Amino acid sequence: MFRLLRYFSLTSLVSIALVGAALGYLYREIAVRSLVAMGESNNRALTTVLANSMWPRLMPYLAAAERMPTPEALRQHPDRAGFAAALVEHVKGLSVAKVKVYDLQGRTVFSSEAKQIGEDKSGNAGFVGAREGRVLSELTHRNQFSAFEGVVEHRDMLSTYIPVRQAPGEPIVAVFEVYDDVTPFLAHITSTQQQVVLGVVGLLLLLYGALFFIVRHADGVIRRQHAEREQAQAELKEANELLERRVAERTMELGRANEELEAEIVERRLADQRVVHMAHHDALTGLPNRSLMTDRVEQAIAHAARAHNRVALLFLDLDRFKNINDSLGHGIGDQLLQAVAARLKTCLRAEDTAARLGGDEFIISLPGVSDGAEPARVAQRILAELARPLEVAGQHLPAAASIGISLYPEDGDNAQTLLRNADTAMYHAKESGRGNYQFFSPQMNERVSHRLSTETAMRRALEQDEFVLHYQPLIDLASGRVVGAEALLRWPQPDQRLVSPADFIPVAEDTGLIVPLGEWVLRQACVQAKAWQAQLPGLRIAVNLSPRQFRQKHLVSTVAQALRDSGLAPHLLELELTEGMLLHHADDTVQTLTQLGAMGVHLAIDDFGTGYSSLAYLKRFPIHSLKIDRSFIKDLHADKDDAAIVTAIVAMARGLELRVVAEGVETEQQQGFLQALSCDMAQGFHFGRPMPAADFTARLVSELAPTLIAPTP
Repeated sequence: MFRLLRYFSLTSLVSIALVGAALGYLYREIAVRSLVAMGESNNRALTTVLANSMWPRLMPYLAAAERMPTPEALRQHPDRAGFAAALVEHVKGLSVAKVKVYDLQGRTVFSSEAKQIGEDKSGNAGFVGAREGRVLSELTHRNQFSAFEGVVEHRDMLSTYIPVRQAPGEPIVAVFEVYDDVTPFLAHITSTQQQVVLGVVGLLLLLYGALFFIVRHADGVIRRQHAEREQAQAELKEANELLERRVAERTMELGRANEELEAEIVERRLADQRVVHMAHHDALTGLPNRSLMTDRVEQAIAHAARAHNRVALLFLDLDRFKNINDSLGHGIGDQLLQAVAARLKTCLRAEDTAARLGGDEFIISLPGVSDGAEPARVAQRILAELARPLEVAGQHLPAAASIGISLYPEDGDNAQTLLRNADTAMYHAKESGRGNYQFFSPQMNERVSHRLSTETAMRRALEQDEFVLHYQPLIDLASGRVVGAEALLRWPQPDQRLVSPADFIPVAEDTGLIVPLGEWVLRQACVQAKAWQAQLPGLRIAVNLSPRQFRQKHLVSTVAQALRDSGLAPHLLELELTEGMLLHHADDTVQTLTQLGAMGVHLAIDDFGTGYSSLAYLKRFPIHSLKIDRSFIKDLHADKDDAAIVTAIVAMARGLELRVVAEGVETEQQQGFLQALSCDMAQGFHFGRPMPAADFTARLVSELAPTLIAPTP
């Protein structure tokens, strides 16, 4: 027989005990969490108050702490005592037991307990979370704890890590850890917990007593079959209702999960689209990049092959864009590139594509063109648009460009070939004066190939010391004797042929090889001039400086080193400059020439009269000699204009106390005319061609005999 009363009593008493324990535990958990939340809120408010009130002390304290790498130095922080006193004053009367301050590297830069200063908390989870902007708290029991008022025992402490900002939204500058003494509150919670548990258990026991009599009475009723069936039906109905409620709840949960999944799929799809766009577009201008442009050109070529028409590729490079970056900064340069990209779009059709390769290089693809006239018109339109200054950051900046054009199928049957040939044509446009467009031709490749082979051969020749110097005599017209020489670079070949300087000097200038090559010429010329002093003391050596070599910052030290290494007196070295070199970067030019002049080196203007015809530099710069260009000497005896120009140059030089050297003297008539003008010196084939050092030495030895030419009476 089912003993309902026995099972009811046993179950009820166990349930009362469990409910009492669970309720006590739940109450304590809720109370403790409330205590932690309240303490955390108070600590956050306290930190805000401390940060606002002590900001003038906090920031200097942190700044000084950054310069103190060791814990000992931090403990000796000059502001620690004042900071601690101010902190104690602000927390007086509160439950705060200790305050720590960490810098953003996790060092304890301040603690009310001095021995903790300098500890590394960079790995502490509370500190890491606060540095990321969260507030974290931890409730612990301490047997001993060092508080503001001294060491206390058996205390419950709530420690809270709080990020410190000057104002909401400002960057985090430090992390505070605030310890609250919550021992009284926990004791109160424990006392209240006991009272609640006792009260609930008492109520449950009263309820148990009442139910005991009811169950005892119901025990007889349960014995009846009808009552049992009704009770079962009621329970079944209740279970069915509960099941329906649970099914409805689960259905709602599944619906919400499905909505979240759909939102995540949409977000994932958008993210994928952004990644694809970033992979195929330039981040600065938003134009297609090289990868996307190559793909579109290949598609255009495939379509053109079927339609029997052409594809044009325009390679655009901004002229002197480096000057914008150097003078106004890369930020302005980036804005200019964005403005150029926007203006390029206005010049194109919907089916055309403009892309940025990088730097200041752009590519324009024109599919479906019939002939070269269409890309030429587009290039003209682009050049005209870019000729109008672009407004960038309140400034009107130029954006002139050079354009190279290649066509499919004439100039290539794939994107890479067309791109390479358009690039070649663009460089030809730059060589043709910039600000224009050029179509590609096979001869351009030949010229580029020849230029590349020349550069490679020059590098090898420089490494293997294949270059030589020839020397052309410099004649004193009054005595007819050799008084100097001009060092001229020559490049001999295995077949005894000499490569013309006109073929390799421009390549050396463009590639930068002219700098080491010019330094080699300077050193060799000084060494040879020093050796010739034994035959002809006072002989001067003239060396040409290229524009790129002249702009080198270490030019003065290079010249000084060459003179020291060779032992040549500075006044026996003459450096020849062109007029154009003196008119750029005037301040730097004055400084360089002044330093060279102070060393005693002589300075000459080469090819005088063919430059910018500005004579102000003759007064501004420490010039010693003028070399009249050979174009004025060639027809000196027949062309009255040339004669007048040479006469004026000599007279002007006399007035400025400058020496005059005539270049390209090839006839006796020219010599006689220059002697009549009292020109100081001359050089040219009439006196001697450029010759190897050995031949020039023999020439000097012969100069010990009677004079080479007699002065004209």
